[in-house]
Amino acid sequence: MCFLLMPEKTANKLNWYPVRVFYGRADAIKEAADESGIEYFYPMRLVEKFAPGGLKYVEEPLVKSLIFLRANLQELKDIKARNNTSLIPYYDRVTHSPLIVPEKQMESFMKLCKLNDSGLVYLGDDSPKYHQGDKVRVTDGIFKGFEGHIKRIRHDRKLIVTIEGVAAFATRFIPPSMLEKVE
Repeated sequence: MCFLLMPEKTANKLNWYPVRVFYGRADAIKEAADESGIEYFYPMRLVEKFAPGGLKYVEEPLVKSLIFLRANLQELKDIKARNNTSLIPYYDRVTHSPLIVPEKQMESFMKLCKLNDSGLVYLGDDSPKYHQGDKVRVTDGIFKGFEGHIKRIRHDRKLIVTIEGVAAFATRFIPPSMLEKVE
């Protein structure tokens, strides 16, 4: 694996790095992060499951193979070296360096994941088809303040929230009266 050399000042800065986790090793990666003192975010969601006793709500990963690590570049290299076959960082397509998710975008995504009634759905890898249409800001309701692109999915208007270069997610229906165009 090749990492771009970065100035010492930048190399020690804590950034959010999205990483792919393979072979069902998310728990091992989270444990390695804990042991190294590295903050991580593993997006989860509540789902309804039918059980013999009735309906239950169970927390499950939003995307089983995606974890975000908040680390400096050396910590990312170290955890990658210890988990060589289980963890691969996403890379910037232009600079070929590990992709960094901006702090504000990460905070917004984490907040969205914590809303129990968000109806968040994983749409797959970030793709240009999700960037069509106008950029909007939600002006009311539980999504107030979130920005994204509107897309019709299964006949409903939904807000697409994108972690650029990583993945796209869709919220539940948002009425047009709760939207404003962002220039």
